Amino acid sequence: MAEPERIHPRRREKRMPKVKKDAQGENGQDARTEEAPANAKTGCTVQKAGRFLGAGVIVFLLIWYCLHPDYYGGKGFGALFTNARTYAMIVGASVLLAVVLIPNRLPEEINRRVGFAWLFLSPFVIYFSLLYLNAVKFSIHFTKLNKIAVLFTFWFLYLVVFFLVVLTGSVRVSVSVVQTAVAVLGIVNCFVIGFRGMALSAGDLFSLKTALTVASSYEYEIDWYVFAEVCLTVAVCLLSCKLRSFRLFSWKIRMAVSGVWLVLAGTFYHICCRTDFLEQHDIRSEGFTHQLRYKEYDMLFTTLCTGFYLAVDKPEGYSVQKVNEIARPYLSGSEENSDYETPNLIVIMNESFVDYTQIGKGLELSDDCMPFIRSLTENTIKGNAYASIFGGNTPNSEYEFLTGNTMGFLPPSSVGFHLFVRGEMPSLVSEYKAAGYHTLAMHPYRGTNYRRNIVYPQLGFDTYYARVDFPHPYYIRKYISDQTLVERIIEEYEKNRDTGKPLLSYNVTVQNHGGYVKSNVKNLDTSIQVLTPGVNKTRTQIHTNLIKASDKAFQNLVEYFSGQEAPTVILMFGDHQANLGENTYEYLIGKEEELTAEEQMEKYKVPFVAWANYDIQEETIERTSLNYLYSILAERLDLPMTGYQKYLLELSSEIPVLTAGGYWTADGDFYALDDETSPYFEKINEYHILEYNYIFGKDKRCMELFSFSQ
Repeated sequence: MAEPERIHPRRREKRMPKVKKDAQGENGQDARTEEAPANAKTGCTVQKAGRFLGAGVIVFLLIWYCLHPDYYGGKGFGALFTNARTYAMIVGASVLLAVVLIPNRLPEEINRRVGFAWLFLSPFVIYFSLLYLNAVKFSIHFTKLNKIAVLFTFWFLYLVVFFLVVLTGSVRVSVSVVQTAVAVLGIVNCFVIGFRGMALSAGDLFSLKTALTVASSYEYEIDWYVFAEVCLTVAVCLLSCKLRSFRLFSWKIRMAVSGVWLVLAGTFYHICCRTDFLEQHDIRSEGFTHQLRYKEYDMLFTTLCTGFYLAVDKPEGYSVQKVNEIARPYLSGSEENSDYETPNLIVIMNESFVDYTQIGKGLELSDDCMPFIRSLTENTIKGNAYASIFGGNTPNSEYEFLTGNTMGFLPPSSVGFHLFVRGEMPSLVSEYKAAGYHTLAMHPYRGTNYRRNIVYPQLGFDTYYARVDFPHPYYIRKYISDQTLVERIIEEYEKNRDTGKPLLSYNVTVQNHGGYVKSNVKNLDTSIQVLTPGVNKTRTQIHTNLIKASDKAFQNLVEYFSGQEAPTVILMFGDHQANLGENTYEYLIGKEEELTAEEQMEKYKVPFVAWANYDIQEETIERTSLNYLYSILAERLDLPMTGYQKYLLELSSEIPVLTAGGYWTADGDFYALDDETSPYFEKINEYHILEYNYIFGKDKRCMELFSFSQ
């Protein structure tokens, strides 16, 4: 009979299960055995809730599709099953419902492999879902895209996805966040193009707060492609969430992946931002209508490119010595400035102030929308000025007028008030203030938009009144009317009259702001009809009648100052054209993608009118640009001028229009700003040198050039 195995006491102790006393319940049972089922039950409940929530979202999207006949033919429910989109929705929803409702019981290793496969596949899914959103809208053909641009787009997507993976350790979170962010970017971009006619750019990040303040003024149409992007985003997020959590990397592998990521990210930055590699491969970001390049680079990389050019390079040949050399002829004779006139100067930059009967073919109206301004002939200077912006970014027109600088030498996606006024800066305002004027700015909307509350004092304004400072305004639509602003201009003039100081009153209106929708016409007389066929009747009619209201307000201002003895000059000009719809502009000037750069300039033309209550020489100026406007007015009316303004006046005689879109010469030729074959290229570069010194010169800025007197 075999003896039982004899176990050493220490070995016996090792074999016995260890139970911590503090882990025991009252009956000596392991509390963990009670907690585990409870946790599992909670987790199971959460998973079930998640599955049913996901299924509910899918069903909701399917119902939404059925309730929008324009998605499947626009002929009512009868067309529902005659469109291939319906079957794609049914099949897609069925498959997705099955995936969502069936629990993930894949073995751990298979789940892990699927997770890694999804991680590497996700940038392609994200890219092509966005491409589907934009392909038809912007005539994008994947096979015709610039191959380098496509490569860099995927490079960028992989960098973003892996950054989040290293940061969170989760494939589910990383893929869902990137897909959602890209979808939101694409959808918002579609809306922005519809509202202002210009695509999103990196510089718009600085205007995000301002954009949110006016977002409620617009109507949002969720078309099939926007809806499809939402569906694809939901699908990607639901599929990602089906993965069970698994450990991606050990800490050593995570450190190695982080190192590789840093090398690849640094290389990406260096190539895109520190070399001319992109330009050598015909990839560049110029102008403001970035959507025209989507068919070459796609939407994502085009938008990304706008961020590569936010830095400003020194112009060729720049030096302080060169600045002084160019400036020298305009610094002498400052003593002549002591005899300039000092009338009150009232400037009104009128939001979206445009006469569309004079743009391209012109709109045909049932009545004149600018009868008073058109009737002005005595003591009046009228004409057309060209802006560097279309549909939005109003401060860029302010920046050009107040400084004399052109946005043409600055990044196309930038906003002057955000990036190029970062402290006290000489301007038209500061020089009027130094000449003894009281300087006042008024804008009857949010005072913080585009940093105006910070920038205006830096430019020299003594006082700034925003919407909160208008106690009893009259609204047209959702905005304070031009008439309310005119009444406040008169009120402030009368208050200032007793001080004995002349007044510089600078005003930016808001009445005509975008959002030309039928639901937003409160207090607006819409009696003028647009007779032109084939245009967006709603937008054009609302905008036309808004211009009539602006014309009437301007008439009231002129009539008031006609009875005042104090010499006063009133200047009003538009900041940019309104976006009245693609079909409207197709009628007026043709399809944008078929226009030359010179023909596209018609979208940047705005009217201006200057009137004085004393004798001045009447004149019509066929075309100038906003950076020249004060210099031209000052020369005609004997107003004070800095050396820089004298330089601009002389330059305008040879190059009468200069904007971000290009320039016209006095002999009528048109050139891009970077066209080195132009006989005026050296002149353009000299202007660039002076402007660079103006903005970035700091303690080496040629201050004598920007002062009324030395």
